[in-house]
Amino acid sequence: MNRAGLDINHEEILVNIVYLLENKNFDYVRNILTDLHPADIADYVERMDADYRNQTLSLLNPDIASEVLAELEDATREDLLEEMDSSKIAELINEMDSDDATDVMDTVMELSEVKANEVLAQVEDEYSEEIQELLHYPEDSAGGIMAKEYVAVNANFTVNQAIQELRSKREEVEDIYQCYVVDDVGKLVGYVPLKDIILARGESLIRDIMDTDVFAIASDMDQEQVAHIFEKYDLVSAPVVNHAWKLIGRITIDDILDVINEETDEDLGRIAGTGEEEILEESVFRVAQARLPWLIISFFGEMVSAMIMSFYSATINQIVASAFFIPLVMAIGGSTGQQSSIIVVRGLATGEINPLDIRRRLYREFRTAIINGFVIATLIFSVAMFWLGDGKFASVLSGTLMIVVLNASIFGAIIPFIFKKFEVDPALATGPFVATFNDVIGLMIYFSLLALSLKFILVA
Repeated sequence: MNRAGLDINHEEILVNIVYLLENKNFDYVRNILTDLHPADIADYVERMDADYRNQTLSLLNPDIASEVLAELEDATREDLLEEMDSSKIAELINEMDSDDATDVMDTVMELSEVKANEVLAQVEDEYSEEIQELLHYPEDSAGGIMAKEYVAVNANFTVNQAIQELRSKREEVEDIYQCYVVDDVGKLVGYVPLKDIILARGESLIRDIMDTDVFAIASDMDQEQVAHIFEKYDLVSAPVVNHAWKLIGRITIDDILDVINEETDEDLGRIAGTGEEEILEESVFRVAQARLPWLIISFFGEMVSAMIMSFYSATINQIVASAFFIPLVMAIGGSTGQQSSIIVVRGLATGEINPLDIRRRLYREFRTAIINGFVIATLIFSVAMFWLGDGKFASVLSGTLMIVVLNASIFGAIIPFIFKKFEVDPALATGPFVATFNDVIGLMIYFSLLALSLKFILVA
């Protein structure tokens, strides 16, 4: 039984590994690592000091080390590859599936084009050609995440011939979910589940038992759309075709899980105004560089808010109590806008919300905002009456908050659609941009209505 399936103390193991590495007891470390799953080893490597990472990887067999390298987060993998020589990288790449090998080569090319060429020169010729082919696809496309390892048979094959082909690919293809069927020129015409091949008579033709209703993925399709198709149709694997409908690769569910995690991290990073790799980034300068632009945007946005407060200083002086509720107005507006925009951004990313749904979505947000606004307005009216005993001011304050909530909700929902229309990642809309804008507009609404109220309601 693999130890990954047991209830083991990972913290204790990591402490022991680091202690043994410090004391150069490498044989003991090797014995510990032998019983661990590559994903667990990758987790330990990411949590180690940089000095021990390469040391740990060097103690593993190439086949295990290649799996560990494929499991690592981008930032950690980049640091390791930067220190590794080209021959060691080539050795590990030779053990990987083509999609994982391409990811590694992408990282090496970002570090040094010269080093990348050295690595490719030492990779097996046939494998090198596959990797170079995959490198031509955008990283976030179906072609960029597909693997070249798959099983395909001609439609005119017998079941016995198909079984022979499956056996010949058993070392090359790690997990076989189904057998794809092509015609004489390599065009995808269908697929056969393994169960059907096993149960069919040996002399039956593949064309007679194949299913032509196959979910094929275009090589230029965005990876988020691919993930949506897998989720919608409960797929575990899917063939990838080019514009001529020729079979060129396959995507499996483990690739899709990576895509979902990657896209979620990216969206959350942008929502927070940071990079998705910041968690594992060790350079404080890079972290600061990623955060600073958004903080600068917030800085200038809040300066506008300060100017608005300065412009309405007379109103604040006339109604001193109005200053007490400024943080409340800004917080309610910002939170409402964030709630609306995050829901829309996530829906657009998963395909659950279509850009054509804007009218229905805005109507829904409007009705939701009325309910939320009414509840918040009632609460603030009660608080203002109890605290200040001024019914007129309490009414103005509650009405103002109602309008602020409506504005923030509609604005938060519509901005992601606008970003999507202009082909800008909607996740950008949920960062400091929405919060800052709602602060500015919320204060303008608040003080404008207070100023008007001073003339017509809060007199005498």
